[in-house]
Amino acid sequence: MSTYHLATDGDDFEKHYWDEFIKDRFPSYEAFWQKSVAPLTNRPKDIHFKTNPELASISKGPQDICIAQLHYTALRHLARAYEMFNLPRCNLDILTEGMARITGALDVAFELLERYKNPTSYDPWLEKRDASTGRLGGNEARRQWQDANGYPLQHLRNYRNHLIHGRLTPGLIGTDFYVPKIGTESKYFDWRLITDQNNNPGLNTNDLSPACGVLRGAWDETLDYLESSWRSNLL
Repeated sequence: MSTYHLATDGDDFEKHYWDEFIKDRFPSYEAFWQKSVAPLTNRPKDIHFKTNPELASISKGPQDICIAQLHYTALRHLARAYEMFNLPRCNLDILTEGMARITGALDVAFELLERYKNPTSYDPWLEKRDASTGRLGGNEARRQWQDANGYPLQHLRNYRNHLIHGRLTPGLIGTDFYVPKIGTESKYFDWRLITDQNNNPGLNTNDLSPACGVLRGAWDETLDYLESSWRSNLL
């Protein structure tokens, strides 16, 4: 295992988020980085990846680069969502982008986990199956992991789908911006159930949460899943 550490040897982005949340909430990110990412780079000369001949000399190849790239991509999605739910107030646009980032981290995680489990089954440079060759890509890897593992955190994806593919979600504007909690969104497809409070005195306010709180809860669930999955499957 590499003797490098994110706090001193990661890129500027990794160094910054080490203290923000990686150290305490996602330590397996560094452990996997030390084991499977840093050796692929030119450290200590620079942080960039080795050439194909250089990789071959250490019994590594394109699949390893693919997995390293996915590993970093998951962190970038998590970090962007982290910045968003730490804003003083979240509006509907921030909630929507934040949920897209969170489920993006999950998509990337599913692909990484499946590619790591079955490294020769998927082409490292294909996003989806190539009809001419039959080679499988990232889309197939993601779906295989989801199918085999009971669609992890699907409720977060359902909420994201509602935000992006459905009508706008209703909200209440007061001391904060309140929206339906994850899992209750389908109860409020009729906006009037929230917006017309005079005619709906029985509105269950327990179904509502500040938008930043919804994001934070989804992020927490996702980070817990990634930490557990990295520890169980990659280390």
